[in-house]
Amino acid sequence: MALTDLGTFLVEDTRRRLQGLAEQVRTCLAALSDAELWERAHEKSNSVGNLVLHVCGSTRHFLGRGVGGSDYQRDRPAEFAERGPIPRSELLRVLDETLAESDRVLAGLTADRVMDAKELGGRPCTVAELLLRVAHHWSLHTGQIVFDVKARKPGAFDELWMKTMEKR
Repeated sequence: MALTDLGTFLVEDTRRRLQGLAEQVRTCLAALSDAELWERAHEKSNSVGNLVLHVCGSTRHFLGRGVGGSDYQRDRPAEFAERGPIPRSELLRVLDETLAESDRVLAGLTADRVMDAKELGGRPCTVAELLLRVAHHWSLHTGQIVFDVKARKPGAFDELWMKTMEKR
């Protein structure tokens, strides 16, 4: 496989993963009430709402700003400090805007740019590193969200990953 083929694969795989993982998050948001979205197991834990704000903020920072060049200004502490209840409709709007921006960036990203050097947060990195970081970050927090909802709502959904990732 040529490097350009690998670059194309990385861009398209990141795009596919973000779409599938976001669908899992949407399914989870639909299973909870607005109040449940902001419940925490204890003071040091995060709510589903916080995790959605966090993964969206991170994505807009690393992918939107770092790769796409947007002027997004992240407030990471606010992502975790929020106690809500921001309604589900607003969380879905944030999620949809984040995914639309991500899709625009990824659609415009060519394989020859995946090894381009970027500086984000005072640390040099490549576009490839940022793509992998975003995809892994989504996987981690989507898993936390799914686990939270399955623990609270037994039977709310089964084999969610098969319904969202396998068909993509």
